[in-house]
Amino acid sequence: MDEEAMEAMRHIMRSQAAFAGMEVLTYCFMANHFHIFVRLDPKETEDLDDVGLVGRFRALYGGTRCASLGLDADDLEVFLAKNSDSAEGIRRRLKARMGDVSVFMREVKTRFTLWYNQERGTVGTFWAERFRSVVVEADTEAQRMVAAYIDLNPVRAGLVEDAGDYGFSGFGEACAGGSAARRGIARIEGKASWATKWQERYRARLCSRMGPGMGPLRRDQRTAANGAIKEEAMPGAGLVKESGLLSKIRAFSESWVVGTVAWVESFCAVNGWLGFKKGRKAQPVAPDGGAEFATVATVVKRR
Repeated sequence: MDEEAMEAMRHIMRSQAAFAGMEVLTYCFMANHFHIFVRLDPKETEDLDDVGLVGRFRALYGGTRCASLGLDADDLEVFLAKNSDSAEGIRRRLKARMGDVSVFMREVKTRFTLWYNQERGTVGTFWAERFRSVVVEADTEAQRMVAAYIDLNPVRAGLVEDAGDYGFSGFGEACAGGSAARRGIARIEGKASWATKWQERYRARLCSRMGPGMGPLRRDQRTAANGAIKEEAMPGAGLVKESGLLSKIRAFSESWVVGTVAWVESFCAVNGWLGFKKGRKAQPVAPDGGAEFATVATVVKRR
């Protein structure tokens, strides 16, 4: 994706998230892949009244008509007020597209593909692979680490030295004044609203100043480079020197579950995940040298 495409992708992500009832905590769009970190509560969709339903519809379609329903937001409001069997059917159809990560990703990717083909005169599918998802325990150090790892993508790729300088990530958008991105960063820090100190605390997690001329790291370079990163990490700024986040951590993109050990065990029990491949367990991970949490990488079967 080039910058024009990334801007279109951001608009699609934001409008689709508003429709689906999801809060984007952070994201990062790169040339050949992207990450989106969302927070959702399916019960909010279940309990949604008609006013909320029309509001979400308007967030996605604006003043235009939904082709499949033949209605715009004003038409929908009138139609739902009739409270007929047909109105109930539309409520079910719309809610079926909300509060579900798989549906959210399908619609984001489909809408972007349609935009790209129309703008660039191309045909066919834009995305080469299906998406992968990881469940992350909310309001924990695990959540904050995963978010920081996402925002460090352009630093690891050598595109910028400071993650705040990259315009197509949650942290970069927040640093540029984006209100939606600022709400996401505040939420990551466990706060309801934005304050400059949350930005600085989050920046401290990123440890985003790489050593001079370091650039992207090969696997055999990372151990030595991480030591240099610690030394270069803005002395006196009160940084949490989590330089390990500048290396690729497969657990953050290829696991099933990330969270505290107790929560991971509970999550697996509730969802009927009975075991793991031979020799594979929920392994404790502590990239900051302190807070311990676990990941589950491979599940064998469910009840």
